[in-house]
Amino acid sequence: MSMELLFENRKRVGENILNIIRDNGYTKSSFSRLTGISRPTLDKLIRGEVNSLATFKTHIQKILESQGINEEQLMNYVPKCKAKIEFAFVLSDNAPENHVISPKAQEMFDVLDDIVHLCELYYN
Repeated sequence: MSMELLFENRKRVGENILNIIRDNGYTKSSFSRLTGISRPTLDKLIRGEVNSLATFKTHIQKILESQGINEEQLMNYVPKCKAKIEFAFVLSDNAPENHVISPKAQEMFDVLDDIVHLCELYYN
């Protein structure tokens, strides 16, 4: 498998990189340090937004070397982590009709969401 084929499928490759990070218990920051790829560039790789083939090749090669895998294994990576559990929310009928969440409350909910995401990485 060629690096050009990986480049053509960079969205899928990005998803697979994210699955490798999750499956091996890395954070994006720790994976960034391990591979020698800057965090912003790693985020672009994960989103499939690296548009330069030369840049893509350089960084994918670092990932392949750090994980001991080849291009084909990266392209066809099967996640080890469990499928996401869907949560059901029960809402109260007691809330006022025009209720709006305050910006401070929304900020707290966002922090809690980040904490839950971290727990998913380490406890699933």
